[in-house]
Amino acid sequence: MGPRASANTERVRLWLLEGTTRGRPLAELLRSGGARFEEFERALLTLGEESGRLDHAFRLLGDFYMKKHQLMLWVKKKMAYPLFTGLAACFIAPLPLVFIGRTTAYFVSAFGTAALLLGASGGIVAAVAARYGRKPPLARARMARALATAIEAGLTLPRAVRLAADASASPEIRAFVQRQSEKQLAARSISVSLAGCPHLTPDFLGMLDVAERTGDFKSLARLAELYEDGFR
Repeated sequence: MGPRASANTERVRLWLLEGTTRGRPLAELLRSGGARFEEFERALLTLGEESGRLDHAFRLLGDFYMKKHQLMLWVKKKMAYPLFTGLAACFIAPLPLVFIGRTTAYFVSAFGTAALLLGASGGIVAAVAARYGRKPPLARARMARALATAIEAGLTLPRAVRLAADASASPEIRAFVQRQSEKQLAARSISVSLAGCPHLTPDFLGMLDVAERTGDFKSLARLAELYEDGFR
């Protein structure tokens, strides 16, 4: 991968390139990367490295950011007409100031209001972007995919559950799993360990129970696709 146009992406690329050139493991680079990586990025990439399916982890991240970008485009499209109308109002509403000779006050009022409106619109898009990744169905989808990947790769139950909880990027799910000891996670089935976990619905736990009984964890990946397509 060559240089990226995005400054943030380029900083991450150079960090990874320098670290791997020195022979440092990817998991170590992720842990020490600070704000360069989000928590669920760390979890998914660590899972990918430990399970030997790093390419799969990259695909999951790629799909997530592609859908997030599509959502942002939709939001901006919906905001275009109200924003244009609002900007027009910023310059039309204070026109009486010009008629009474207060031209300076008009420009201060018009441009000041327009700047506030543009700033608020950027905040709305940023808020939608932040909220997108925290939606419970998407948290369930990420956890289902991560569990399927971890179990099929042969990771221990405690490690698989903890990595999947981290990959969900849900503070509530992570806190629930962190309260359980290694012994508890190792001695019980995953569906029992996750019973009562926030955001994990009966259909999720039921599918997980079936997957454990049959050994077919690919069904969790199919469930994740349903969540991503809008199933609640």
